[in-house]
Parts: sequence; structure tokens; C-alpha cells
Amino acid sequence: MGERRFFFAAWPPTDVLSALRLRLAQFHQRDWPPAGRCELPQRWHLTLFYLGASDPTRLQKRLDDLWPGPFPITLGFDRIGAFRGGRVLWIGGQEAPSALTQWRRGWLAEDGVEASPFLPHVTLLRSPRPWSWEEKSIEPLYWTLQELTLVASSGGQYTVLRRWPMVS
Repeated sequence: MGERRFFFAAWPPTDVLSALRLRLAQFHQRDWPPAGRCELPQRWHLTLFYLGASDPTRLQKRLDDLWPGPFPITLGFDRIGAFRGGRVLWIGGQEAPSALTQWRRGWLAEDGVEASPFLPHVTLLRSPRPWSWEEKSIEPLYWTLQELTLVASSGGQYTVLRRWPMVS
């Protein structure tokens, strides 16, 4: 197994997974890049921010200290696009709600890191080679985040280490 890396993420509930599958089904495989690999739906998640190789005990303690308590966030996804020269196909959309952006910015500021722009998205497909992909509008999908998780990633496997509620 490789080095463990950490990130904060939200995992879609069953109804959102079903809606994501329906949106993805609107696009035929002929539209996808050669050698593109679909992410398995059980791996679909919204990364709030990547933490790299860190001490998980420190991360959990820090989140406990900075956690404002449940704060409901609803995201709207209304398009499919690509990052990294077309190597990553995602579903996402509307700008992140200000409460989430402010909390994220505050967390990163504690480490002296300036928060980069945040586009809420779920990665659906990865390609080893770039390909041309034009962003496409889709029927809007709304997702109210239920919880935030601290996740360890190693050797392509994800392990949820801790959960914090987003709703009361």
C-alpha cells in the first residue's frame, strides 16, 4: 500500500447517487475519451479539500476545535465538465454556498494556506490522455450535505476515519 493521504469529503446519499447515475446516462460512451475509466459509484464523493500526508489524530482534533456544529448546505449541480485538459470528467455546477466557502477558507487559513477557488463537483471518469470535452448543461440536481467525513486514501482505497453531522 502507498502512503496515506487525507481529505475532507461528503458522500452522496442513495437518492443523489441515483440522480447522478441518471444524469451520467444522458451521455453515451461514444462521448467519452478513449481509455476513459468510470469511477465506481461507491467512490463518488465531493472533496471539500485535500490535506495530503498528515497526522489523522491532529486533523480530527483540529476539526473538533473548528467545527461550528451542524450547518446545512445545499449544492446545485447543473453541468458536466472536465479538468486537467480533459483527463477528469465531473458533474458539478453552481458556486459553493458562502457558509461552506467561509468555513473552508477559515480551515485553510489556520495552516497559512490561501484557499483556491472551489468548484463543488463529483469526479465521474478519469482518462490517461487529454481529450476535448465541451462543458454541457444538465437537468439540475440538488444535494443537501448530510455529513462531513475525514477520509484516508491509500493504494486507491478510501477509508472514512470520522464523520461530523451537517444537519441536526
